[in-house]
Parts: sequence; C-alpha cells; structure tokens
Amino acid sequence: METEDQQIERIKQFWNEHGKGIIAGLIVGFGLFYGWRYYDAQTRANQEEASQQFESILVQLEADQENSMTAAQDFVTSSDTTYAQLAALELAKYAVDNNDYATAISALQSVRDNAEPAIRAVADMRQARLLFAQEQYDAAMAAVQAAESVEAFKAQAAELKGDILLAQGDTTGARSAYQAALDAGAEGLAEIKLNSIVAGS
Repeated sequence: METEDQQIERIKQFWNEHGKGIIAGLIVGFGLFYGWRYYDAQTRANQEEASQQFESILVQLEADQENSMTAAQDFVTSSDTTYAQLAALELAKYAVDNNDYATAISALQSVRDNAEPAIRAVADMRQARLLFAQEQYDAAMAAVQAAESVEAFKAQAAELKGDILLAQGDTTGARSAYQAALDAGAEGLAEIKLNSIVAGS
C-alpha cells in the first residue's frame, strides 16, 4: 500500500503530465459556455430590436406617413429576421393599395427568396395573384406552383392555377386544376368555375 508521500508524488506526476491539458479544457469549456450565453443574449437583443422596428414600420404604414415605404424597404433589406419578412408582406400590401405593383412584387420576391416554407407560400400566392392580374401568366404560374408544395396552400394554389390556365385558353388544364382544388378541399368558387367550364364545353 502506498504511503501518503508516494500518493502525493503520484498526484504531482499526474499533474505534471496532464495539468496543462486539464486547464486548457476548463478554459475552453468556460469559454464555450460564456460565449454561448453571450451569443444567446445578443440574439435575443437583436430579435427584440427587430420586433420594435417591425412595430414602428406597421404604425408608419398604417398611418400612411411620409417616407413610410422607404423606411419599410430599408428594414426589409437590412434585416434577415422573420420580422423583416413580415414587414415585406405588409409593404407589399401597402404598395398594392397605392398602385405600386413593382414595389409589391419586389417585396414579395424578397420573402420568397428568404422565408421559411409557410411564410414563403403566402408570398408565392400573393405574388402569383399580382402577376396574374397583370397578365404575366408564365411568372404567375411559376409562383403558384411554388406554393403548391405547402399542404395548407394546395387548394387555393390549384384554383389559381385553374384561373391562369383558363386565361391562357387551356380549358382542359383549367378543368383539371379546378378539380384538384376541390379534391384538396376548396369550396365555393372553385366548384362554380369547374361547372362553368363543363357547361360551356
């Protein structure tokens, strides 16, 4: 059995061999821990700031304040947060209300390029409707097809696809699209549109 002096000597030897590694590991561990806490705090602070900016943009747009559109555009282009994407949707709505379709389409495109699938699908559908109203059928079709991948938008995407195809003179394609809309749970207008094609055939 080792004496106390021998045990102490073994501890010293172990520390001489491994002490630096243990200290380095502790430093790295503490660094990672506090670094993560700092990152988390910064992320929260950035989110809170973006939230406040978003609220400010909403107030400006709703009040139709001077330069509100510019302020919204600046926020949308300078932030990569979900709040910026929501602001882009509001900017698009404001632009449409003011007959500025180019700005609306651009704002919606920024959402389509950067947002999560559910928010992106909202922008897909809104942009598709705008493009359809301007008779840009190919671009409208591309946008509406992008929205189809999200289950919640299948019905309305299929119905809009039917509208686009019908406007292009493709009654067969429109009929299939309206039927797909009904199969996906669409009601009301989709059925009326489908029946009007069948009656006119």
